[in-house]
Amino acid sequence: MNTKFSKLSFTIAVSATMIASASVASPTVVSFSDATATSVRDSFVADNAIDKNQNTHWEADARGASIIARFSSCQRVDDLVLNWYGTNKYTYSVQLSKDDGATWTTAVSDTSGKGNKNKQNVTDQAANAIKIVGDIDSRLRIDELKINSLGSTNGCTSSSTSNSSDGQSSGNAQYPADVLDLSKWKITLPISLNSPPNSNKATEIKQPQLKTYTNSEYFRLNAAKNGVLLKAIAGGARTSKNTAYARSELREMQGDGTESAAWSCTNTDHGMYLEQTLLHTSTNKPEATIAQIHDSKNDLMMVKYFGPSFANGSTDIGKLEARFNNDTTKKLLDSTYKIGDPMTIDIAVTSSGNVNVTYKNLRSGVTSSTDTVKLTGIIGSCYFKAGVYIQACSKTDIYGNTNTVCVNKDLSANKYETDPYAYAEIELRKINLR
Repeated sequence: MNTKFSKLSFTIAVSATMIASASVASPTVVSFSDATATSVRDSFVADNAIDKNQNTHWEADARGASIIARFSSCQRVDDLVLNWYGTNKYTYSVQLSKDDGATWTTAVSDTSGKGNKNKQNVTDQAANAIKIVGDIDSRLRIDELKINSLGSTNGCTSSSTSNSSDGQSSGNAQYPADVLDLSKWKITLPISLNSPPNSNKATEIKQPQLKTYTNSEYFRLNAAKNGVLLKAIAGGARTSKNTAYARSELREMQGDGTESAAWSCTNTDHGMYLEQTLLHTSTNKPEATIAQIHDSKNDLMMVKYFGPSFANGSTDIGKLEARFNNDTTKKLLDSTYKIGDPMTIDIAVTSSGNVNVTYKNLRSGVTSSTDTVKLTGIIGSCYFKAGVYIQACSKTDIYGNTNTVCVNKDLSANKYETDPYAYAEIELRKINLR
């Protein structure tokens, strides 16, 4: 694709408001602690956008990418002024967080910028992190990010300095296993570490290697270090020659984490609790599986997201369904799920072979339960899976090989992803087995 980049200089200025004594607060410049991005081109890393050096820049390597910058302290953010250079048109949104990126509030939505300055008026609000999200047709480039503040405030919470309810600290986290209890899991990633790479041999990381394993693209900490980002791509390495789709997915294990879990589907009380956020999907087929119960052959239960036609992948409103027994039973969980909404999912299996899925959208407040569904057609033993299993594929994968299973699906032209790096991504903040 021939994409012309323009120089983007990004400035956020905060307008003064009157304080109780009727004097005007003097804006101060916010200092940053770090920056991360969902996509980076070559050596143009995210930190370049906050290094106070206009000779360096962050540059995305994909359309629809986003960048997050965290403040050194909680600040009162108000009006936004974006300085754009050049003639390219960017469509973007700006989101603010007061809990280090655990949840986000949209401050500027669906706004286009083209040269000069775009000034956006927002309500004076507390924040300790900012996220700039490019539209699916925009590939962003930022020289410098500057934020002026009306002053510090105590209206934020810093989840990076607290402990999670299961006792795992995220303040000094270096690896995903520092945030999530992965002692009973292995990870499958959409890349092949074989030489030469094998498109049908995805990478697997088990314990004890998983304790200190991270991948900067597909399995990494979020900016707040209180969650783990899992990313799967349409042209990624797959688990076998019979599979069309790639995954960045956790698979339940047992013992010391090196042996596959295999519990009786009809004689075990077992459960999995997830706290997570779907952050992005592919656009031509915006579907992703984000939780599963599997046996030796069947998809006994899947929680799946289905996006709208003409999806942008980052701000869509779609639906979440729980699907049982190879899609023969479907239960609606959320008819208006918006990408970026944090959620909880609790999956409970009883010794009689019944399963119930309980769901809550932590932004909208939508709650639902599938009630009891009987598992049928079981072959072998069961296990849980979590993460993201992208339901989109490209005819040619990232290694230049033909994905024959994808081709044989005979999908209509607008259902294939022409870009093998088209992706789905989820942020997983908690995973508990019981």
